[in-house]
Amino acid sequence: MNKHIRIIIISALTLLGVLCITSGIMYSSLQESNIEEKVLVVVEQKQISKEKEVDIKLKNFTIEVNTPLSVKIIDYLDSAVNDEVLARLKLDTSTVNVTEPGTYNYTITYKKKKYNGIIIVKAKETNPNTLQSITLKSVNINIGTALSTDISNYVIEPLTDEIKSTMFLDLSNVNVNKAGSYQYTIKYNNSIYTGTITITETQPTLSTSINETPDQNQQEPDNTIITPPTENQTQIN
Repeated sequence: MNKHIRIIIISALTLLGVLCITSGIMYSSLQESNIEEKVLVVVEQKQISKEKEVDIKLKNFTIEVNTPLSVKIIDYLDSAVNDEVLARLKLDTSTVNVTEPGTYNYTITYKKKKYNGIIIVKAKETNPNTLQSITLKSVNINIGTALSTDISNYVIEPLTDEIKSTMFLDLSNVNVNKAGSYQYTIKYNNSIYTGTITITETQPTLSTSINETPDQNQQEPDNTIITPPTENQTQIN
């Protein structure tokens, strides 16, 4: 091969190598430039809101003996709470004995914290216008006699109008047109009392008057005493 041609080829290859090396250096330089570029990232701290403290106040109240306790928690609260809090409350009235007078504690729990309330169970007050019990009369009437609807006629104890208004008289089983013994009832103070009504036939009455005037047409009996003649008496013709 011609010496000049070889020189040209070598020169061309050399130039090509130089170009490749130069291109690689430039590419590497660009990569380093990109890597060294700083990126600013701003991270904001999330604000966590603190849960508002719940203020729970309970009622102290008084009930009478044998009054059932409410199962609604809201009936025991003396402060308003939202529905979310209300759903998480737990009521405990297990220490309250409603059958015996006394002072008892109950609790409501919220997030493991217990709140205490007081329930006073008292004996029922006696009303002067009420009777503990009543006693019914045994009534006797003649056949056909109308029955009285006044409850006082069937109860031995004295009754006020207020007490009578709470009574219910039932005479539906009594037949005044037929002689016999019947039962009637009076309902009072959640109790039913039973009495007896006896129907008797009317008996004829005899006159016992001593002032009656005698009948003028009635002949009075002859009260003359006739004595038979004796042997010594002389018969006159």
